[in-house]
Amino acid sequence: MRWKPSSPNSASAGFTLVELLVAAAIALALLGLAFGLVISNRRVYHLDRARTAVNQNLRAALDLIGADIRQAGERLPASFPAVLVVDGGSKDELALRKNLLDEVLPVCKDVNGNQDVVFINAPGSSPPSNPACVKVDDNGNGWDDRHEAWRDYRCRQDGVPGCQGNEREVARVYIYDPVDDKGEWFTYDADDMSQFKVHKQSTAHWTHNYDADHHPRLYLLQERRYRLTGDVLELVLNGDATHPLKLVDRIQRFEVTVKLQGEATPRTSFEAGDPWTRIEAVNVELEAEEGYGRGKSVVRALSGRYFPRNVLSH
Repeated sequence: MRWKPSSPNSASAGFTLVELLVAAAIALALLGLAFGLVISNRRVYHLDRARTAVNQNLRAALDLIGADIRQAGERLPASFPAVLVVDGGSKDELALRKNLLDEVLPVCKDVNGNQDVVFINAPGSSPPSNPACVKVDDNGNGWDDRHEAWRDYRCRQDGVPGCQGNEREVARVYIYDPVDDKGEWFTYDADDMSQFKVHKQSTAHWTHNYDADHHPRLYLLQERRYRLTGDVLELVLNGDATHPLKLVDRIQRFEVTVKLQGEATPRTSFEAGDPWTRIEAVNVELEAEEGYGRGKSVVRALSGRYFPRNVLSH
């Protein structure tokens, strides 16, 4: 092989400095475009994920609340407060109640102080002032049929029919005075063998006094109370406010209004004594926020309009 000397005009000459700079500039531009595209796609991905998360959370919460609104008032009379709304601005409370048994027990003696029993029949030969306090014993076993249904319900709370040995199955009970529109929860844990009264678990003082002349009543209720604590939507079951269930977080607003038949403007509050059997719709609005980057977040609001179907029973 012979060596061929090179010359300045040779085709195999290297890149010039200008060509290298141009090539580097083009490469940097392409790299910048690619990097910008990746960052943009990443931002869109996190935004979509945040939108999906917040929409799913809001929809799940509304579905749960809506199902409870539709069942509110089941087995309850028109005089009982089945729907309650506490106006808290952007943090309302919504209580929805239904009765678990057809049987309702009368309160046949005054309830006050720290007494731990509630009379549900009136002992004695003279007719009581409240006709509901007369024992109903159609099967002739000595127990009031309504009381017997309550006892059987309480004794099924562990999943096993009947109260075994010294076990004390419990159930939550709501006592309600229809005259003064007041009530409270207590724990029912036993039945007095006199068959005239039910036992209250705690000897703590009653919050209110209950005059037997007002014909108070006892209900085996299910109450589901929705409230916003901080940014967490909570569910309080049967008045047990110390152990709420946490449903959805990052909720910024929870507002409830009640539309009544014949009223143009929805009510922002609904109290005991208000006519729940005239409810046309319960409107619920939730607003939530979900973060997806440094200082960035997506805010969404969903609303639902629901009808308590038990209104039709009245």
